[in-house]
Amino acid sequence: MDTQFLYIHRIILVAVGLWPYHRTMLVHLQCSVFSITLISFIIFQLTTFLTTEWTVDFIVEILSISLFNVLCAILYNSFWINTHGVKRILNNLQYICSDLKDEKEIAIINRYGYIAKCATIGMTLFAMCFFFIVTLLPILPRIFGIFFLVNESEPYRNIYIRTEYFVDEEKYFYFILLHLYAVQYIAGGTILVAGTLVAGYFTYCCGLFNIASYRIEQAMRINSDEVTNWTNKRQVDKKISHAVDIHRITLNILEFYLYNFEETCFLLIVLNVICLSLHLFGIFQAVCFVFRMEEFILHCGFTIGILIYTFADNYMGQAITDHYNYIFSTAYNVRWYVEPVRVQRLIIFLLQRGTMPYGMKFGGLYTLSLENFASLSTASISYFTVIYSMQK
Repeated sequence: MDTQFLYIHRIILVAVGLWPYHRTMLVHLQCSVFSITLISFIIFQLTTFLTTEWTVDFIVEILSISLFNVLCAILYNSFWINTHGVKRILNNLQYICSDLKDEKEIAIINRYGYIAKCATIGMTLFAMCFFFIVTLLPILPRIFGIFFLVNESEPYRNIYIRTEYFVDEEKYFYFILLHLYAVQYIAGGTILVAGTLVAGYFTYCCGLFNIASYRIEQAMRINSDEVTNWTNKRQVDKKISHAVDIHRITLNILEFYLYNFEETCFLLIVLNVICLSLHLFGIFQAVCFVFRMEEFILHCGFTIGILIYTFADNYMGQAITDHYNYIFSTAYNVRWYVEPVRVQRLIIFLLQRGTMPYGMKFGGLYTLSLENFASLSTASISYFTVIYSMQK
């Protein structure tokens, strides 16, 4: 695994203090400050329940943002706590990829590495656009006040996310705005880190599964006359055993990831559904009742971000399942029936393993797949209708 495909991942991880190597005291201090910043903003959002009358619109407005920040805080602390797990996965992938000697196998893993690189660049550009938009939102009224004749008595200092600091918000406007900017950059960076890192992991695992299929095909290209030779028999056995080995090691990497992040990912899936429902309601309110451009842009940005993030995760989970199944379809489609009995037994062993379905399952309930992504979207729309009926 050449580092040229991971240099963007490293830059992002270093920026948010989650790079698993060189964990100095300064890096731990950075992680502590970032975590406290996220948690403190959640608290200052929830304190609005103490000073404001509760309505359905108000509850949705507060929870739609605060629950998303809770999601980011959980994700950030999970990666911080499991730094050793992230490091071990990177080391295992590095070891497997560096052990490849065949030129075609190297070409396969390089192709998947390029795909991971392109996906990372795409997600980074989207995150930068989102950061630019949300950075301008609080100062748009001031910009309009400069370029247009605006009555000075009208307030143009606007924080688009409601909080309660128990201080004079007009006097400490820029401190509150600084806190908001810090939170949104930390939260966005955390989402970007998680998305790009998991996409890179899964993409390389798909490449390793593809290499296993390639090794099976190569082993079966030795015709039956050549297999009668003892040397060629050993060569076939060796190629198939190598295919089984890389398949087993890749499964171990995926299972290790599930072992460290299964509970966290399942909780994030639940929060994603709730947040998506609340933001859909926010868009509906902004469009149908009191149209406010800031709220509409804010809720649309969160909705699009959640949908893209959820779709990407489920798409990668579906890709893992498809590449896993492709190994066994490859073993079935080769001319195993003309091979010696010993080779047929090895193929049968692979086919028996293929009868067991495989998927990235979290919490024993949810499996990453495109079908389940559609189910999550449908569930979010259903909850949105429930919230709307309550508001009515």
